[in-house]
Amino acid sequence: MDYQVNTVVIGGGPAGAACAIILQKAESSNLILEQRSFPRSKTCGGLMTEKTYRLLSSLLDEAAIPAVFCDESQTVELHGRDGRLTRSQVERPLRSVRRITFDNALIERYHALGGTVLEHQRRYKIDADKKRIVLENGDVIAYEHLVAADGALSRTRAALGCKPPQLGFCLEVYVPKRELPEIDAVQIHFGVVPRGYLWVFPSGEDLCVGLGGVYQKGTDYRAILRRFLSARGLDPAAYQVRGAFVPIGKPVSQKNAPESAMLIGDAGGFVDPMYGEGLYFALFSGLAAAETILGGGGKTAFLENAAPMDKMIREGVRVQKYFFLDPVLRLFERKIKNKNGFVRKYCDDQLSTYRYSYGELISLYRDYERKKNGGKP
Repeated sequence: MDYQVNTVVIGGGPAGAACAIILQKAESSNLILEQRSFPRSKTCGGLMTEKTYRLLSSLLDEAAIPAVFCDESQTVELHGRDGRLTRSQVERPLRSVRRITFDNALIERYHALGGTVLEHQRRYKIDADKKRIVLENGDVIAYEHLVAADGALSRTRAALGCKPPQLGFCLEVYVPKRELPEIDAVQIHFGVVPRGYLWVFPSGEDLCVGLGGVYQKGTDYRAILRRFLSARGLDPAAYQVRGAFVPIGKPVSQKNAPESAMLIGDAGGFVDPMYGEGLYFALFSGLAAAETILGGGGKTAFLENAAPMDKMIREGVRVQKYFFLDPVLRLFERKIKNKNGFVRKYCDDQLSTYRYSYGELISLYRDYERKKNGGKP
């Protein structure tokens, strides 16, 4: 069976599904190629910030949104080498998702709108010049727009002549909450992972314990995770460890891609370089691609629509470059100790909402001090 569509989306994760849902709502012909089948799980801390939550309203029915979450917390703890640094009550809750549920909810919404997903598509050939894809069974997909959303190790990106992003690495395990009953908050641990951090996120009946950062060859990430678990009286061998590569640097240069193609989500390197947060950028880039296509544009227009993401990430890379250096991190730990109010403002106004960009962190701190001092500079 051959297909003639306006847009083919390669990859049915959050970025690809977001793009396809908007196209389907607008009755713009499209289909998704997916190498696996749904529901399927994915390694991901699963913490969702307020800015990501807001984007869901354009994708899922309001009544369906609560069901994608398995937990939430309004308590955030920062930890350093010598113990807890801060404990803050934030205004904007940090919600948790399991990717098997979240991704499937998006795909089910796409199906409900009449969308087509071709699963188990691992071997196909892309002819970008002729704007067609030949599937393993010989079927041909003719398209006007191609959206690459097939992850950090994207095959499509390579086929379009684009270089890969700098990669980060993450590992995670799920630990039943009953085994660590003293943990009742989102925790971030600094000084444990070279050029990265370790997290503990509430996740339903479990805690997601993971670590991530800029990938460094020779670093035994599994050993770091084992030591963290052992120090809390847990047997590391009792938990299944899952890992994945994620983009952690500047967005991918798309200059070599044809005008008819766009790279979104992890395939485009759209991930926060400080936190490794990818869900927000997945949805944002998917929506930006769909809006571009519906507006009659191509890659150039998409990159213009994606400029706010690009700017935020590039500013974050500059901060990341220095923040995780040992002297800087030690200074941070000394200065942030017991600054619960500042961490609350940071979480609410930067992490959760990007009200302040990375280039405005000094302004964020000054505004915090001004408010703390009753409006005086």
